[in-house]
Amino acid sequence: MYLHNRITPKERLDNQYRLLSGMRATDVLSEVSKIEVISGIRETVVKLQGHGLGVILVTDNPDFLCAYLVERFGFNGYVASKVQVTSGIIEKEVLSMPDKRDGLRKYCSWMSISVKRCIHVGDGTNDVPVFRVVGHSIALNSKSEKVRKVASKVLDTDNLLEVYHYLLSMGPERSAV
Repeated sequence: MYLHNRITPKERLDNQYRLLSGMRATDVLSEVSKIEVISGIRETVVKLQGHGLGVILVTDNPDFLCAYLVERFGFNGYVASKVQVTSGIIEKEVLSMPDKRDGLRKYCSWMSISVKRCIHVGDGTNDVPVFRVVGHSIALNSKSEKVRKVASKVLDTDNLLEVYHYLLSMGPERSAV
């Protein structure tokens, strides 16, 4: 229905997350932890933080998943969809974040940072609006021609450290957040 524009992105996310209702969050996280991820995530986060940069997740994924990813990879924080978990059980209450741009703007407002000083790395069409408002954008392993076209830089790699090396090549005045 979403692909045929019969429901909004928010309705799609809300419905997807409600499917998790009644499940134990630990069971969902156990399955998520089995998914193979790109190499070098923690190393890249640590190196960027070593330059005084904040590294956060801006995602439409549920917040309980992001809390796990922050712990696993060392991100400074996250802005995400909110999915209620009570006593370890996922509830029906959902506050989805279909527009990552809104989440980034809120975060930047909280931190007194200009959105133009941010660098966004993404791969999906929901990253395009963010690419249009940040100072620099990187399409990472994106299969979407639209995403690749809008991004400031396109990288295809199996190691996130290549993003770090690319940012270093930009020079300190260009890569500061």
